[in-house]
Amino acid sequence: MSPLSNNSLFLEYSKNPLREFLHKGLHVSLSTDDPMQFHYTKEALMEEYAIAAQVWKLSTCDLCEIARNSVLQSGLSHQEKQKFLGQHYYKEGPEGNDIRKTNVAQIRMAFRYETLCNELSFLSDAMKSQEITALAK
Repeated sequence: MSPLSNNSLFLEYSKNPLREFLHKGLHVSLSTDDPMQFHYTKEALMEEYAIAAQVWKLSTCDLCEIARNSVLQSGLSHQEKQKFLGQHYYKEGPEGNDIRKTNVAQIRMAFRYETLCNELSFLSDAMKSQEITALAK
């Protein structure tokens, strides 16, 4: 997401869903869009992070999770992702988090993974229920 650009074009910063999405566990990241047009400093990405942290009262852990998501979603090679996120970055949950590199708390990673597993289980059960209902007709 590029909240500063969005704010200038079509969505007030305060109405941007980034914080809500992050707290629900979606993999959000911050990016720049036309930095020459929407930013006031030479460090456009740092500006996005600093303003997001202030406006949405994001914690250090929140910011680190957003940065981790950015690397995961990037086009970096497997080796580059290992360099920035750790040897096992591709594994789910705490097993894929090297806190020494990401600074994302293991308890947060465990919570995110547990929540994802519960949601997938819920969806799976709902699909099975629909299949049983369809077969019964």
